[in-house]
Amino acid sequence: MLVAVAYAGLLVLGALGLWALEGTPRTPNGSRWDPAGALLFVTTLLTTVGYGSVTPLSAAGRAFCAAYAVVGVPVTMLTLTATARRLMGPLADRPRRYLQVHWGFTRHGAARTHFVLLVGVTMGVLVLLPAAVFHVLEGTWSYLDAVYFCVISLCTIGLGDLVPAETPGQPFRQLYQVGVAAYLLLGLTGVLLLAQTFQRLVELHGVTGVTGVTVSPAGDAEEGAGLLEGTRDGEKPARGDRRSAGGDTGGHRGGGQ
Repeated sequence: MLVAVAYAGLLVLGALGLWALEGTPRTPNGSRWDPAGALLFVTTLLTTVGYGSVTPLSAAGRAFCAAYAVVGVPVTMLTLTATARRLMGPLADRPRRYLQVHWGFTRHGAARTHFVLLVGVTMGVLVLLPAAVFHVLEGTWSYLDAVYFCVISLCTIGLGDLVPAETPGQPFRQLYQVGVAAYLLLGLTGVLLLAQTFQRLVELHGVTGVTGVTVSPAGDAEEGAGLLEGTRDGEKPARGDRRSAGGDTGGHRGGGQ
């Protein structure tokens, strides 16, 4: 809880600082900076989503952004990762044990089933449901556009071709911008939780146990490479070697007799 409050303070401090430095100049899209828009901007900055639709224009604002990003990006990654790890217990370990105890799943089966369910819930809660909200609020976005925006944002690609809360005259626009900032932080935490769950699954059961794909040992690969090396460029194993090997065997047999 204390970490979340401290990180929220970091976001608010960055938003207020940028708003103070860039409050007067206009942004490239013709709108003015406001506290909520500055909060959304610093959120996209620290999460490395960076849509690029709004940028600081003054030298002081750009210097502030550079220094703020150097400190804030690592802090953001550490905060989101730590939050995802704390959620591993109630959202990953307990449901997996529940499947084993109450539904009779094996350890492997419970882990795989839980991961599939977690992927489905994550897609529904962080992509499909928010996409419906963006589709309604933006008006000009199709549902497919909204799904595309959610996926691109949560992958931290941030192409910037679709940016929410940019239409002038939107009702409750500043509240909408704060909501988008919260969505990005919660969504990236969910993605990290999914990644950490998959990593733990691989550590416990291996790649074969998770995916069902058998990975050939290194020794088999080296042996196959050795066999192919002798037949490269159409070469065939020399018959003389076989004969000599047979002769040696025969000689040993003869000596034994």
